[in-house]
Amino acid sequence: YVGLSVSSHSSSLVVGHLSQAEHAEVRMWSNVFGIRCDLSDQEKPLIQDEKKKKKSDDIPCAVKVLGGCCCCVFLLVGLIFVSLKQYLAQEDGPYKVRCKTVPVPGLTAFVPLVRTARICYPKAEGTFPLHLFAHGDWGGGAFFWLGYSGLQEQLASYGFVVPAYLSCWFDTECSNGQASFLEALKTLTFLERHPNIAPVDWTKPYSASGHSTGARAVLMLAALRDNPAFLDSTTLASEVTPDMRTALVNLKAVIADHPDPMYDEKQNPDIPNFRITETPVFVITGSGDYWIEPQGSAWRDFQMVSSPDKVFINVHGAGHLEPNLYHSEGPFVAFFARAFALGDVAARAKIYGEGAGSLQRTLALAQPGDYNSGADEVAFLACSRDKTAVPHVFASYCDQRKVDERVGSTSEEVIILE
Repeated sequence: YVGLSVSSHSSSLVVGHLSQAEHAEVRMWSNVFGIRCDLSDQEKPLIQDEKKKKKSDDIPCAVKVLGGCCCCVFLLVGLIFVSLKQYLAQEDGPYKVRCKTVPVPGLTAFVPLVRTARICYPKAEGTFPLHLFAHGDWGGGAFFWLGYSGLQEQLASYGFVVPAYLSCWFDTECSNGQASFLEALKTLTFLERHPNIAPVDWTKPYSASGHSTGARAVLMLAALRDNPAFLDSTTLASEVTPDMRTALVNLKAVIADHPDPMYDEKQNPDIPNFRITETPVFVITGSGDYWIEPQGSAWRDFQMVSSPDKVFINVHGAGHLEPNLYHSEGPFVAFFARAFALGDVAARAKIYGEGAGSLQRTLALAQPGDYNSGADEVAFLACSRDKTAVPHVFASYCDQRKVDERVGSTSEEVIILE
């Protein structure tokens, strides 16, 4: 490619001379890939007779450039493969979707170009309810298209306007993700102030979902909604404006997809006041998520939620990147949001029912002994404020008083053992 003339015989290999133009091309590509090399070495034989001369310790610049090109090709193929997977594996709703990106002043990002939100909505007449989406660590900016655009468009296809902030590209930009919830609130209040940017039905309640750090963010939104004192003891409280608190009143359902551990003070800055008492919550994890989530952390998050309407599922074989690769849970994220934010009875049956097309009949439930199941090997549990539980055998885990007693007795046992 760079114009090398190569011939070999016996034990010698000779590299021909590069023209001035070829020198310039090699230098250009070496700069692109950040390679330091002395092009003058190209004027010397790469390898001469091994019996007479020692092999050069320096790898020729052209070889370095070629290696860099190969690495980029493999990376590009990998990115295309992952991107195709998220589209080929999705189950879309009844609507075709269009998307656009809009700047949102005040978002947090080192790169000004990603202080934006991508908004997807049905390609149809009329207005639609709002469902906010929050990405995970490394999932913002340019990586959002690769990691989350398929899931975002899938959610929109079920009849939602789905804004997703692209800021906080990495957790480090937002206090290790502790401040990511603010990006969601900034996006939400910006849209409220500019109601014509997207076809939102502002008379309908909101819902929100997120993955990983984004799941932590939406759980913090629910806690802030249900307990206004949440975060009061932190520096984050001063950044929550009255407009943000007003917007939270309309939040009626959150879905935490492979969430961070909310019992970890490095993740949750105000554990004592983290109380979700009314907002319906759906916690999703997978038995294949063993290299990001601490074991059983999603179940512990589920137990920290005292809302009477809450659902837990551990999907057999699903890893932490399930929402990025396949997002087979996507339709049920939409159904849960429709059930509790919009009062959609048919959507509720998809979550709590046991018939064909229901959550527990569609997604493969974790098997006994699988990673991340709850106590007593709970792989699926749907609690409701009408005091019912599916399956009923695990109903005690829906009663927060019994859960608190169980947790308290466990703590006492640990103290005795110590």
